[in-house]
Parts: sequence; C-alpha cells; structure tokens
Amino acid sequence: MKEPNLFKFATSELSQDAFICWLLSWADPKYKTIDKNLHQCGIKLIESFFTKHKKFLPSSLTKIEVIKQDSYIDVLCIINDEYVILIEDKTWTKAHGDQLKRYLAEIKDRSYKEENILPIYFKTRDQASYENIEKEGYKTFLRNDFLKILNFGNNLGIENAIFQDFRKHLQSISDAVASYLVLPIKDWHRNSWIGFYLKLQEELATGNWDYVSNPSGGFLGFWWGFQKDSNCRQYLQLEQKKFCIKVEVNHIADRRKLRNENYQRMKLKFSGFKKPSRFGNGTYMTILINKEEYRKVNADGTLNIEKTVAYLKKVADSLKTINKKENI
Repeated sequence: MKEPNLFKFATSELSQDAFICWLLSWADPKYKTIDKNLHQCGIKLIESFFTKHKKFLPSSLTKIEVIKQDSYIDVLCIINDEYVILIEDKTWTKAHGDQLKRYLAEIKDRSYKEENILPIYFKTRDQASYENIEKEGYKTFLRNDFLKILNFGNNLGIENAIFQDFRKHLQSISDAVASYLVLPIKDWHRNSWIGFYLKLQEELATGNWDYVSNPSGGFLGFWWGFQKDSNCRQYLQLEQKKFCIKVEVNHIADRRKLRNENYQRMKLKFSGFKKPSRFGNGTYMTILINKEEYRKVNADGTLNIEKTVAYLKKVADSLKTINKKENI
C-alpha cells in the first residue's frame, strides 16, 4: 500500500516554489554538516542551471541566498553575491503576457553583470511548445530534468521525507503521462492523452496541442496538417476520441458557401469519415469526423503507435492532395 504523499495535496505552484527554494537552500555551505547528501543535491541542482546556460559553476560556493516572490519573480537564487538564477516556476499554467520579459528586465536593472544572470523556465507539467520561452532568453528546465536531479539525490541515499515525497510525486506524473503506452485506450485519462500528443509531435515532426474549452466541457485538442487555398485553410484536428477534418474561414459572408464546397469535394475522398451531426457556422468548422476509432490497437487493446501514426500520416498526405481521386 502506498503511503500518503504530501504533494498529492500540496499541488499549487506555490508549493512547488517552496520545494525548489528548500532544495536550493541546502546548497549553502553552512548546511553541509547537517545533511551532506541534501547539500550535494542542492549544488547539483544549481550546477544544472549553469549547464543549461552553458556556463561553469563557480569553483567555490561561499554564499547561497534564496528569495521567494521578489517583485513577483517566483524564485531568485543568488550565488556568491555575483550570479543570479531567475526561476519562473510553472505547473499547469503557462507564461502569459510579457511577464518573462518584465522579470528579466527587473533583474538586469540591478547590479549584476548581464552574463551572470541565468533565467530558467521551470515546468513540471507539459506544454506543446517552448519556442517563445527560449526567444525571451530563458532556458527550459522540465520535469525530466528535475527528476534526474532528484534521482541523483536518491542514489546518494537521501531519506528526507519531504525530498522523497516530491521525487515520488514527479515520478507519478511521468508515469501517468506515459500511461498511453500501457493502458487499453478505453481507460485513457487526461495524462494519457497528453503523453499521446507529445508522442505525435515527435513522430509527425509537427503539430500543436492544448486544452480547448467549450460549453460541452472542453477537450484536449491536437491540430496539424495546415494548408490553404485562395479562400480558406484546411487542417486536421484530434479532439481526443474524435478525429476531424476542418476548415478555417475568416470572412463571415463566405463561411456557409466554403464549408459546403469543402464538404462536397472531400466526402467521397475520405471514406473513413462522415458528416458531423450538424455543421457549425464559425471561423473554424468541422467538415468530416471519423466513423470508427482512429487509434489502432494491439490484441490487448493497447495503442499500436506505429500503425496509428501511419494512418494519421496517410490522412494528412491525402489532405495535401485533395484534388486527387484515391480514397482512404
């Protein structure tokens, strides 16, 4: 039987901030004699931030100062009064507005050399893309990066209950995200879909995903295969179990006409799809939806990722050549 885990209940970003601050604080030399393994793990975490920025850790760490919520910055770790690690910490949420730019500007206005400022985007849940994060000068530090540090500490022999609870908590998230590989598809949950979409991004070398809210309760969507003609864009979208062929029409007066035209020219070509129960009349409209399960499975009901990806690629390739006559 699993023991209760503190971080099953302490799920907020503030709780994660606190753990990061706690572990970084152990790197201070004054704590070395209290718990040398936690001290070494704290140093390893700091070193990993330097490595992300392709910098070397100072040969001697004489002072570690950890500050939480300084000018709305989640965590600051100041080393030897010379280097500053700026951490924007996220779980489910993402960076918004110009917050990353503002936080970095705040630190640059202080007395630190610009080359000694190390901005880190610390994310333990998943998101589709980090391109905009990196454009702002931040280096990503993701769940698997942190697990490597925590497993390093575990291998040192750290027994501290707080440390072990957080390590097991992060590992449980990774296991849940990887569950799409081992659970029958009928038993998938939110994290299974996230893992599946991450794998699709890797296999298709394209695509984006996110939560889409709607009056029916929302879904996790994955979209790719965008192309356009002179009137509108066509693309593919997964709405978890639903596989859609969609059009994007920006001109209100043309929506009904272009929706119907696209349906007429696609309905015979995509034989594995059917007309939705009702057509929409917005910017993004579903033209066709899958008749049967698009996820290909093994004999035990688990996902066959190779066959599933091959099918999705086939549909995407066919959409690129919608004037041809071969059917799917």
